[in-house]
Amino acid sequence: MNTHIKALIGVSGREINRMTSRPLYLLAVVLLPLLSLLFFVSLMKEGVPIKLPIAVVDYDHSALSAKFSRTIDATPGSSVVMTPATEHEALSELRKGNIYGYVVLPHNLQSDIMNGAQPTVRFYYQNGLLIAGGLIQNDLTVTLHTLSAGVNMLKRETMGQDEVSVLAAIQPIKPDVHLLFNPETSYQVYVTTIMLPIMLQIFILMITVYSIGIEIKERTSREWLRMADKSVLIAVSGKLLPYTVIFFILTLFSNFLLFSVLMIPVNTSAGYLVLLSLMFVLAYQAIGVFFVGLLPMMRHSLNLAAFYGILALTLCGFSFPIEHMPEVFRLWAEAFPVRHYMHIFQSQILAGFDFVYAAPSYLKFLLFLLLPFVIIFRLKSALIYQNFIEKIQITDAA
Repeated sequence: MNTHIKALIGVSGREINRMTSRPLYLLAVVLLPLLSLLFFVSLMKEGVPIKLPIAVVDYDHSALSAKFSRTIDATPGSSVVMTPATEHEALSELRKGNIYGYVVLPHNLQSDIMNGAQPTVRFYYQNGLLIAGGLIQNDLTVTLHTLSAGVNMLKRETMGQDEVSVLAAIQPIKPDVHLLFNPETSYQVYVTTIMLPIMLQIFILMITVYSIGIEIKERTSREWLRMADKSVLIAVSGKLLPYTVIFFILTLFSNFLLFSVLMIPVNTSAGYLVLLSLMFVLAYQAIGVFFVGLLPMMRHSLNLAAFYGILALTLCGFSFPIEHMPEVFRLWAEAFPVRHYMHIFQSQILAGFDFVYAAPSYLKFLLFLLLPFVIIFRLKSALIYQNFIEKIQITDAA
């Protein structure tokens, strides 16, 4: 046992020397992941986009149309930045990207309402930008309903109805809505909490594959294996141990940014956060070892790792609910640790559900740790015989 521990320490020391002697390692392992974390944390520091520019085309020029414009401008998501004279001018500004939408207040808006007619207020918004379009649509809809209710209330009061009867007629059913786990509807809670691990998993995968693949490419794998007492398990464990520590610290730092800087609510103990962070790093390192063992040619294994890491953004259920994906993609989503990380994070950490609801995801994390054992003999063969080294052949054109 002491021999194995000494071999493990020796391999880890060798890897630390390689890391510190090559600036590429420090750049890819520390600097770029750190900058990525800080970038995504600062990207949505406001929590939700506010005061998106829109325009109001006012053909009525009445007191009511002016009130409508002021009410829109007072909403948190929209800001009236211009009042074009015609719809053509407003559409031109929308195409230029100067505004995200515009409202058209028709002629005789106030007089039609007072005479009992039902005028139409049209609004157009850029829904190609899904978040901006949705926020503007929500603001304009709420504004229109609020003003309509106000006009209706005024008309009924002038007819002599009492306040209770007026309110009952305008809103016969009173909703009582509660937003669970993200009451501020903050995109920090929805987007940032999953973008940070998605970025980290790409770095973990690529570094794991590169650090092993470069040994085969540079023909140093035999020396590495010899230092590990010819045990591929000690060789891989010792090599990855420094990276495990670094990425574990980075994952904890990302949680610090989420919960202590962005003040995202946490409803579980710190122990579960530490456990989840460690399992996340180990799972992706295990997948990286599996890739380089499956394709010991570094170029191919790096391509596979990059492809797999990028797919996680789409198939983990973050950008589109997996419940509405075809069956094959729902099954494929289970092959991404970040999917199970997201489930644990949302159910246990954010929502505060009992451990039993997240237990299946913890078990699936453990299954990822078994992947290296599937290709362990193939990887050892590659380290010994180095028969997967790329050879460049130059042939003369006929």
